[in-house]
Amino acid sequence: MNVRSYLEFQPTEHVLRARTSVCMHLLGPGKSNYRVMNDAMALVKAGYRVTIVDVISDQGQPDCEDVAGIQFLHIAAPSWFVPTRLKVWFVLKMFLLIVRCTRRLLYVKADIYHAHVEHTFLATYMVARLYRKKLIFDTPELTMFGPTIMRWPRLRNCAIQCIRRLTRNCDGYITGSPLYGPVLADLYHLEDILILRHIPPYRAVAKNMRLHKYLGLDASVRIVLYQGYMQEDRGLELLIYAANHLTPGIILILMGNSYGDTASKLMKLIDNEQVADRIKIVPAMPYNELLDWTSSADLGLILLPPDYSLSIRYCLPNKFFEYMMAGVPILASRLDAIASLIEQYQIGHILDELTPFHVAQTMMTMLRDQEMLDRMRINALNAISQGLYWEEESKRLIGLYHDLTLK
Repeated sequence: MNVRSYLEFQPTEHVLRARTSVCMHLLGPGKSNYRVMNDAMALVKAGYRVTIVDVISDQGQPDCEDVAGIQFLHIAAPSWFVPTRLKVWFVLKMFLLIVRCTRRLLYVKADIYHAHVEHTFLATYMVARLYRKKLIFDTPELTMFGPTIMRWPRLRNCAIQCIRRLTRNCDGYITGSPLYGPVLADLYHLEDILILRHIPPYRAVAKNMRLHKYLGLDASVRIVLYQGYMQEDRGLELLIYAANHLTPGIILILMGNSYGDTASKLMKLIDNEQVADRIKIVPAMPYNELLDWTSSADLGLILLPPDYSLSIRYCLPNKFFEYMMAGVPILASRLDAIASLIEQYQIGHILDELTPFHVAQTMMTMLRDQEMLDRMRINALNAISQGLYWEEESKRLIGLYHDLTLK
């Protein structure tokens, strides 16, 4: 089934689904979370009524709004987005937010509740159990293996034991990387975990010069791009140090939103290293335009530090597939799930030595071999055309919801 026929397809159970309401919950802005939005829009197209209860930092936004047929119920909590070092304050802040989220969720009478990430699980679980409705537990990352939670072993163990008990009453489980599945199955004693890779909706993307024009760069300048959130587990300081070793005519671009004060710290480091002419920070672009900006790049980066956490080592992030759909060859660190796909499709290079000099030398070597880059671009686009797009992947999400609807 091609993309057009998929979008036009209306299943025989459409009337049944139209009566089925879904409530998704996450502790972050839903509209800028492409993974959640892709899920929600796929469900809307399949006939479900979707409400998203999210947490935002902007207290000036309306409490309710409708976006693309999805109802949003916002909870404004600016303090949630400020990193906390003290364990007691973090626990208190989490508890108070869970209370607020539970109260908000109680106003949403849904047939299926969908908790995104462990932080939302308790509130979503309590409401789903109170109303005796179906519950999906979605863990896109290995949250319990992050360095912060690993430093608090008693709190971590308590959370794991609590989640393990509660998941016995869940009706479905989802995660985002094939390597996360076995880890989560062992951690929470789960079975039948759905692996849902978050690939962009299909688009034919032509290479362009959007980033060149935005930054006033000459068309001959080669662009090496990192796109995605700027946060401490992304290894972005390495790129700033690597910029010292780049020859003229190559620009590193970091494109995305900042978590906390990460962007300001990176800007300070750029000034200290005096590489402002070789590395630029630009804001995140609208998702419906993102691939057009991505295609300006000659090389896409996923140089996350594999030893930062198990979640990073096993990750399969959105940006990997975004680079592929834009036809951008990839330079990645040895992240197990990513390395496997790069080798399978021959769409990039895997870097084992993450030192500034070696990173810069590898970038320059790849950029000098235009024939190799063209071959990698063709390989990526061919892989996408054979089914690596969201319209195909989302069928598994719809299948899970359909099975729960009929139970």
